[in-house]
Amino acid sequence: MASRRSAFARSSLTVGCAMAAGAALISVPSTASAASPWVVGNRTVPYFDRALAVTETINVRTGADRDRNGTPDTIRVEITRPDTAEGDKVPVIIHASPYFFNGSRDAWETDFFVPRGYAVATVALPGTDFSTGCADVGGDREVRGTKAVIDWLNGRAEGYYLDGSQADATQWSTGKAGMIGVSWDGTIANSVAATGVKGLETIVPVAAISSWYDYTRGNGIPFYEDHVAFLNDFVSNYDSQFCRDMTPRLQKHSDDPTGNYNDFWAVRDYRLDASQMKASVFVVHGLNDENVKTRQFGEWWDELEKYGIKRRIFLHQGQHIEPYYSFGSTYTTPLLQWFDYYLQGLDNGAPKEPQAIIQREDTTWSTDKLWPPEGTADQQLKLTSPLGRLAGALTTPSANIPQGKRFLTFTQSTEYSSDSIVANPTQPRGDRLVFLTDALADKVRESGTATLTLRVKVDRPTAGFQARVVDYNGNSAFIVSRTIADLGHFKSWETKKELVPGKWYELTWEINTDDRIFAKGHNLGLVITAEKANPLIGYQPVTATVDTENSWITMPLSGSISSLAFARPLAPIVTTTVGPAGPSRDVREFVREFFEGSK
Repeated sequence: MASRRSAFARSSLTVGCAMAAGAALISVPSTASAASPWVVGNRTVPYFDRALAVTETINVRTGADRDRNGTPDTIRVEITRPDTAEGDKVPVIIHASPYFFNGSRDAWETDFFVPRGYAVATVALPGTDFSTGCADVGGDREVRGTKAVIDWLNGRAEGYYLDGSQADATQWSTGKAGMIGVSWDGTIANSVAATGVKGLETIVPVAAISSWYDYTRGNGIPFYEDHVAFLNDFVSNYDSQFCRDMTPRLQKHSDDPTGNYNDFWAVRDYRLDASQMKASVFVVHGLNDENVKTRQFGEWWDELEKYGIKRRIFLHQGQHIEPYYSFGSTYTTPLLQWFDYYLQGLDNGAPKEPQAIIQREDTTWSTDKLWPPEGTADQQLKLTSPLGRLAGALTTPSANIPQGKRFLTFTQSTEYSSDSIVANPTQPRGDRLVFLTDALADKVRESGTATLTLRVKVDRPTAGFQARVVDYNGNSAFIVSRTIADLGHFKSWETKKELVPGKWYELTWEINTDDRIFAKGHNLGLVITAEKANPLIGYQPVTATVDTENSWITMPLSGSISSLAFARPLAPIVTTTVGPAGPSRDVREFVREFFEGSK
């Protein structure tokens, strides 16, 4: 791939930019702070003229030569800061990204935050845009290179203007920094925070990855062939031949043939380092994001809770998107309050606000004091096959239901099942298993991460499975979550075993996180299918048999679960709509969504 670096150079210091829409200057009342006139009461306001903002281009030295070119690597940083009075200092909001191709750095944060007394730094990850060093898809090079910017803001690293003169951030920066970004841009916020770097006070990871293994694999099944190489190739400037040669090595270490979790992935698993974090976290994610799947925030949230990290969560019904453009002040009001508290030091009550802001299924908004909300408990639901019922049942263990067949068999009908397989759940089909609750007597809410345990035998040496949790409402089937897993990883995600046909295995895997209210009258459903266990192998249809007496799903539920104790006869359910759409099978389209989400 040719270098994306353009031939033009940029100046090291300029002034001037268009005034931000919605950030018009206000007349500051007497309640404004004399020391910080952009603060009125306990909040920041648009005080500075965006057109007079100071912009600077800096190369920050990382202290390492990771691209082996004989000179220290540098990270290209574009600073936009308010034109403050001499001696005034401001905190910095960092938007780091691998997507600033050829210096293109459109970021809404600049127009929004600079008038309110923040500096905004757009940072190109190592080996991308005008930064040197090598990209490495979430690895140590990427993380430590970006961390150097926070060190520079606090006087612990060197920075230079393009003319070679030294740039001292301590002259205008308080040293307090936050990070924000969508997709890969939010992922780097998670990763840098997990180093525990001093000066990073808070992060806002939006649709962000917390484990690259879980981004590129579904419980041992690679989503795409050569995914790591494609990602690294997409963002790298390849200014160094060493970096270009490193891409196939990264791909090899990722180990597509087995799908195993290994040391390569452990480096890119930021959950493992959550104990080192000092920064607070404002998690933002779309509940229908099939690119950076919801498990990414769910398991990250669990680790943050485990280590007592101050946190808040904003969940919406969108997919892989930048929430600023979709939700306006519903998003920016709590976001600004969060930054004002942790970066400006304003006593605005942010930690006492409801922990969760959630867009509900009808697009209205709700809040919860805690998330998951109080009253949520793991409920084990048995997979059963009652006599005379049009579909299998999901019931609580206490349910006394006449059992039909204990062993249920189905056969894979295509390499990868399409979402249409959840349609018409009461219609007999030989390529799936369907389990349904009774029509709910009252609403039931799922909040968190479910797990599925199957005792199963197959007729092939490899087999994969997919579980879809579905909300059935009359003629509509809404797929709440979908997750795949490789039965060959029954011992652990670190080891793939060849299966012995006819031998029973037990596999437990996590379903993607969600917050869903299953309304009164709806049926909560689970649809299980067989899938190809690895994109590198040929397709051979698998016949699987599930032992229902030793299989179950555990879901974090609240509300009235009385309906789950029964499995009455079902009327036929005929669906005409199924959605939302699952992820693309084309890696190019999948990565395009990843990139577009950061805009």
